[in-house]
Amino acid sequence: MTLEQNIDDLQKFVSEYDTEQFAGFLAYFIKNRPDSDTEIAINKFESKLKDFLYLISLNVFAENTGTKEIALTNDLDILAQKLDQVKGKDVKAKYQDYSMEKVIHDLALSNHFDNGVLSYNEQDLERLRRIFMPYNDLIIQDFGMDIECFIDLCKEIELIALIRRKQFVEFMYTKEFIQHRYRLEEQNMDFVKSFDLLPQKIQDDYLQFHEQPHRELIFSANDLCFQFEQEKVDKFLELLSCGQGHNSKVRYYTAESPFELKPLLKLKNGSYLSIYSKQLPISIYKILYAHLLAKPGLKDKLRKHREDCLEVKVSEIFRKLFPKKDTEYFENYYIEKNVEQDLLLIYRGNVIIVETKASKLREPFRTIEKAIVRLQDDFKDSIQYGFDQCKRVEDHFFGDDSFAIKDEKGKTLKTVNPQKVKSVLSIVVTLERFGGLQTDLGLMLKKDDDIDFPWSVYIDDLETFVMALRQNTKNYSTRFIDFLFNRRELHGRVHAIDELDICASFMRRSHEFRKCAEADDAFVFFSPHEQEYFDELYYKGKLRFDERPLPDEFYKFGI
Repeated sequence: MTLEQNIDDLQKFVSEYDTEQFAGFLAYFIKNRPDSDTEIAINKFESKLKDFLYLISLNVFAENTGTKEIALTNDLDILAQKLDQVKGKDVKAKYQDYSMEKVIHDLALSNHFDNGVLSYNEQDLERLRRIFMPYNDLIIQDFGMDIECFIDLCKEIELIALIRRKQFVEFMYTKEFIQHRYRLEEQNMDFVKSFDLLPQKIQDDYLQFHEQPHRELIFSANDLCFQFEQEKVDKFLELLSCGQGHNSKVRYYTAESPFELKPLLKLKNGSYLSIYSKQLPISIYKILYAHLLAKPGLKDKLRKHREDCLEVKVSEIFRKLFPKKDTEYFENYYIEKNVEQDLLLIYRGNVIIVETKASKLREPFRTIEKAIVRLQDDFKDSIQYGFDQCKRVEDHFFGDDSFAIKDEKGKTLKTVNPQKVKSVLSIVVTLERFGGLQTDLGLMLKKDDDIDFPWSVYIDDLETFVMALRQNTKNYSTRFIDFLFNRRELHGRVHAIDELDICASFMRRSHEFRKCAEADDAFVFFSPHEQEYFDELYYKGKLRFDERPLPDEFYKFGI
C-alpha cells in the first residue's frame, strides 16, 4: 500500500469511534502515563504524545465519526499496527547504505516528530511571565487580559482536573476496595467473584471510571467563571480550543497537530476536553510570541529580550548551584577588546565558561541533502557558535600569560594567572532542544582532536538537573563538576534521545557512570526511560520550582 492508502485506511478505522470517548481515552493516557515496562497494548505506541495527538486529530477532523468505544483491547493492537505503517512510510526511510548524514537526519527527524516539549509545567508558566511581562499593556490591548490571567487560567484548569480526579477515584481508597485488591493479589480469587462482594456504589464507581477515565479532563466555561470574568473566559477558550468538523488538511503524521496550538477540544455539548493540559502554556507562548513578532518595530526588540531572559535565567541557575563565598561571577565580561562574553565563574580554582544561545532550530526537511544543509546552519548558529565563543576564552586560561577580565567600560575586574587554575570547563546552554545531535556532539561539532568537548544542554534540562542535585544530594557543586568531567568523555560514542536520560544515570549510578566515561572504547546507550527518575522526584515533592503549578488558594486550603 502507498502512504496515501495507509492514511486512508487508518482514518477510516479511527473514524468509527465516538469522538469524545476516543479522544478522551487517549488524552487520559497522555496525562497519566502507564508504567513503560508493563506489557500492555497502550505501550505499543512508541511516542504516546505525538502518536495520540495524531490519532485524535484524524478522528476529530474526519468527515463522519461513529459510535464505537475504544478500550484496552485488541483494537489498540490494530491501531498501533496501522499507525506504524503510516509512520514507516512518512518519516523513516530504509537505507541499505547507512551513512553519517543519514544518522544525523534520522536523529533530527526523531527529535522533531517523535518527541514533545519535555519540560515541567512550572517551567513553561514561569517562561510566560518572564518573556511577556514587559509587553503586558500590548497583550491586554490585543487579547483582553494580562499575562497573569493567562497563567491563572492554566492553573485553574489543572486544579479542576485534580479535584475531579480525586472525586472519581475515591472508591479506590475505601476499605472495601482495598480488601478486593487483597483478595485478587494475595488470595488469587477470581475477579468476578471478588467484584460481586463489593458494595453496589463501589461497583458502579469502578465501572464508570473504566468506561470514562477521561471525565477528569472535561470542564465547562461555567467552571472557570467562578474565578474569572465571563468575557475573559470566552476569549481564552476561543483562542485555545478547536471544535469537531471535517478538515481535509489534517492528514499527515509529520504535520503540526492542531492541538499543539489549540490543546482544548470543544465538544458538541459545549463542554471542553483538555487533550493535553501541559501544552496550554506552551501554546499561549507560541501565540503571543508570533503575535508580538508581527508588530512593526518589535521584532528585533522581542528577540533581544528573549536572549537576555535566557542569559538571566542561566545566571540564576548557576548562582544557586555554586555558593557565593567560594565563587567569583563575571557576567557580560570582556577579555578581548569589543568581544562580549556571557558568563564566567571561578569556583575553588575551577573555571566554568558559559555561553547561551537562543537561535532557532527549524523543522528538518525530509530529503537528506536539504536537511543536512539546514541542520548544519542551525547547529552552526547555536551550539557551534557557542563553543567557538567558549574556546576563545579557554585559550587564555590555557596560555602562559596573565590576562585581565574587564567590564564593558574597560575596567579590570580580575587579573588571572593561568598557572593557578585547576581546570577549565565549557558549557553551551540553548533555548532549543537539539536531541541526539546535542547529546553526542561528536556528530556535528567542529574542533581539533586535542580540544575537549563542551557540555551543551537545553535550558529546561539544565534547570531540572541542577535543581535535582541541589535538593537531593550533598556537595552538589563538586558533583556537578565531576559530571562535567565525565560527560565530556562520552561524546562520539553515546546514544541518548535526551540529556536528562544521561543526567539521571549520573544521579542514580555515579560510579558506573564514571566507569563508562573512562572506558573510551565502549559505546554507551542511555534508555529513554532513565529520565523518569526526575518525574519520581517531582511527584514525591523532591523537585521544587519557584513557580507553582496550581492556584495559590490550593496551597492555602487544599482540596
